Amino acid sequence: MRFVKFLLLVTLLSACSKSEKVKNILVYGHGGMGLSMDNSIYHDNSKEAVSLALNLPSSNGVEVDVRLGADGTLWLYHDEWLEAETNGKGCVSDLNDQDLSKINYQTLKKEKLVTLADALSLLHTDQQLFIDLKHVNSCRNERVDLERLKEAFEEQLQAFQQQVKIICAYEPWLDELAVEYEVLFSTDDVEKGKVIVQKCPLIKGLVIRNAAIQEQDVAWLKQQNRAVYLYDIRSLKGIRQAFAKNPTGIFADDLRKALQERGYAL
Repeated sequence: MRFVKFLLLVTLLSACSKSEKVKNILVYGHGGMGLSMDNSIYHDNSKEAVSLALNLPSSNGVEVDVRLGADGTLWLYHDEWLEAETNGKGCVSDLNDQDLSKINYQTLKKEKLVTLADALSLLHTDQQLFIDLKHVNSCRNERVDLERLKEAFEEQLQAFQQQVKIICAYEPWLDELAVEYEVLFSTDDVEKGKVIVQKCPLIKGLVIRNAAIQEQDVAWLKQQNRAVYLYDIRSLKGIRQAFAKNPTGIFADDLRKALQERGYAL
């Protein structure tokens, strides 16, 4: 009988410990309220989606996709080609601010393309915004000019530098960007990610697809004093699997469900 009580106590303590770990995991909206989610009210990367995500109780912030326009302004847009999701044509990098401001998504609400400045203005003081940097102009099949990009960052991020983290998938830019900003390397290859964090001591950690990393890999990276953020988390099962790996944070496509699973009533 005493042994049974002991087992129950151990189970209870283990459950409590696990619950406390989950509560400490940061939760961010992926592209606002999620990417390609049928139940999402607003299109990802729209001002409306970002605003809603930031105003959900206990939301730690959002991740957005950012591209450099022809006038040097940073704009929110995920896909490579404008015609994929909007009434525009071509690539963000080739269009000026006037043209981009006239473009809207092909949705019922016809949300406008917005600038990064629009999203930054919505941040609460205790929240963070992750910039997933899109570094290729697919229309020209070339990389964005890094110097122009750094100039845009200096001008448009200056007032929010403490609340912004940059996600970069292009290895040659990591060290240079990391001198001024908190930078995370984005990869689907956990072994490559491990090599990069050792090769580039200035970067803060990894952003990686949930299915591409295991709990022991997360633990190893955290032992190297690196942050680990997981994405591509759509279902309740996926949210629970991600939480079980004990990452630093997750970018949730179903933000409400993720916040509720973390233990906060909405």
